[in-house]
Amino acid sequence: MAKKRACRRTPKEIQDHDTAVKVRKMTDEQLCEFIAGLSASLPSVEDFLRRLDELSGTGNGIGRVTVNKLRRIAIKEGFLEG
Repeated sequence: MAKKRACRRTPKEIQDHDTAVKVRKMTDEQLCEFIAGLSASLPSVEDFLRRLDELSGTGNGIGRVTVNKLRRIAIKEGFLEG
């Protein structure tokens, strides 16, 4: 694939490039802090499944049985501890 000229990049591509350069220049300590911040800001799988449990039976098509199946899959695949 040919390299895209900087003048032809979209605003999103420019932002992505700037972020990538910033991350590449980080020290190990800065990278660890950055990753910890990302994981802290994301809801966990357990939180997601707990919220699905609360919403089950409200007409959204997801029942308790489906949530339990998803929980078993998450444990089997290593996303949750059993």
